[in-house]
Amino acid sequence: MSVHIIKEEHDLENLSSKLNTRKQFSIDLEFDRNRYRYGFDMCLMQIYDGEDCYIVDPLSDSLSISTIFPPIQNPDIQKVVFAFGEDLRLFHSLDCFPKNIFDLDIATSLLNYEPASLTNLISEVLDIEVNSSSQQSNWYKRPLTDKQIQYAADDVIYLLDFKNALEDQARKQNLLDWILQENSIFDQLDYSDLDHNNPVKEKEKNNMTMYEWHIYCHLMDFFDGIAEKYNKPFYQIIKKELVEELAKNPNNISSWQNTKGIFGKIKNSGFQKQLQQELQKSINEAESRNLSKTKKASYDLSKEDYLAMRHRQSHINNMKDKLMKPIQNSIAEDFGTHAKSFILPKRLAKEIIAGETELVPDYKIELLRQYSAKLDIDLSDYI
Repeated sequence: MSVHIIKEEHDLENLSSKLNTRKQFSIDLEFDRNRYRYGFDMCLMQIYDGEDCYIVDPLSDSLSISTIFPPIQNPDIQKVVFAFGEDLRLFHSLDCFPKNIFDLDIATSLLNYEPASLTNLISEVLDIEVNSSSQQSNWYKRPLTDKQIQYAADDVIYLLDFKNALEDQARKQNLLDWILQENSIFDQLDYSDLDHNNPVKEKEKNNMTMYEWHIYCHLMDFFDGIAEKYNKPFYQIIKKELVEELAKNPNNISSWQNTKGIFGKIKNSGFQKQLQQELQKSINEAESRNLSKTKKASYDLSKEDYLAMRHRQSHINNMKDKLMKPIQNSIAEDFGTHAKSFILPKRLAKEIIAGETELVPDYKIELLRQYSAKLDIDLSDYI
């Protein structure tokens, strides 16, 4: 097997044409998500077609990564992957929608393997030791080191053999159709509208009033723009705690230039004046909207609506424990605790009771019906 580094457009065109003749290939990405630079960026693409491994450099100025998209989107070619969720989100953000995915992480879950890294699972299933020392590399750096190239290649060259081994196990246990049903859901997902760079998290509003929350969100958006300007992840521009303190105590801006935890290039009087303007703008907006300075931002419901919500949540939790827990226990007995956590996790059990499920494969519905009949549990209102 040879490892080919793809940096030129004509080489990528040849690879794309070659892959279009294959029935399957394995693929993986190395990416950075606001760790070394601003944004969610593809840094490397690894492909193994069963004969050779290809390391595609999307950061090369001499190629367009979209050239390789056609075989990735071809539904007649199976893409063998492992834990593909974040990779899929990145592809969608680039307007590439991979089809016919076979995620080995799903297979190991249904086969009741304990959750583990790809390295450990390959060791367990194939008895092959793989070096994972470059996992936390800065994949933006060029040239790539020999260790990085080997690590990147190892992420794909064993996946086809890994798949064959798992398929054999799945056939013996009559689980292959379940695995295929789970993987078919990938074709229906669309993450293209997700904002991968929004630094604001809903849970952060728990410590702020509605007035403070408005100011905080405005300032976070402002600093996010600064992070993009300097091509740095948000945490390298300013600590979130400092933004929260500014939202709660705007007078803290007076000590801006002496505050730790701020990017050096914005610790100056010019930027301080610009920030002061943004801060005042957000204050004016909060006051014009008459936002409460005492009511918690997380409690933006009326008292009646809040109590009704809490009552509904309590009912859902009670019914989940009453109806779903016995089924979860039975699944664990029959298929194993790790498989149970994948087939009917607590989150899905709660969603079923709440009537909020989406894209549930047929085998799970059939299992619920079988176990509810066996345990004399009435799920007619939920499935």
